[in-house]
Amino acid sequence: GDRAHKHVIESDPDGLQILFNGSSDMNSVTFDQVVSVKYLDDESGEIREKAGSEFAYEYRHVPELQKNFALSAVFRGRKDSLEAIDARLAQSREKRKSSQPVGPSAGCIFKNPAPLPAGQLVEELGLKNHRNGHVRVSNVHGNFIVNDGAATAGEVLGLIEEIRAKALRDRAIKLETEVQIIGHPLPTPHQFVR
Repeated sequence: GDRAHKHVIESDPDGLQILFNGSSDMNSVTFDQVVSVKYLDDESGEIREKAGSEFAYEYRHVPELQKNFALSAVFRGRKDSLEAIDARLAQSREKRKSSQPVGPSAGCIFKNPAPLPAGQLVEELGLKNHRNGHVRVSNVHGNFIVNDGAATAGEVLGLIEEIRAKALRDRAIKLETEVQIIGHPLPTPHQFVR
C-alpha cells in the first residue's frame, strides 16, 4: 500500500528492492538507476546477481535478460520528504488513470513502430474496443488489451494476432510485441488476414 513504500524508502538508503514478474524490458526505468539485478540463469538454473553497470541496455530491452529470468532488482533512488514522494505518486496515479485502462491488463502490448505510437496505430485501424471472447482492445488506450473476465491465453494471443495482421495488411506495418509471450506460440498472421 501507500505506507509500504515509505517504510522501504526510509529504511534502505542504498536502494529500493523491487520484485519483478520476470520482465527483461525494465519498462519506465532508466538502467542507470539500477544498482543490481538478481536473475535465474537459463543455462545453469542458478540464481545469479550482477551490478546494473554490467548489463548492456537498449531502449526498453536488456538483451542478457532475454533468456534469463529477472527475479528482483535494487534501484538507486534519491532521498526526499514523504510528502514529496506522496505527491509524485498521486500525480503518477492520476496520469495513469486518465491515459490507461483501470482494469486487468498486461500493460502495453506492442512496441512502438517507427512511424507512430502503437496505440495510435491500433486506434487508426478502428480496433479500439474490438473483442475476442473475454478480451478486448481498451477504449482508453489502443495499446492495451484488457481482460473483461475469464479470458484465456488463447483469446489474448488471438486478439494480438488479429491486430498484427490488420496492421500488416492495411498499413504494411509489422507490429512486434513488447510483452514477452512464454509457453504459447503466437498463431501465424495468415490465419487472420482476410
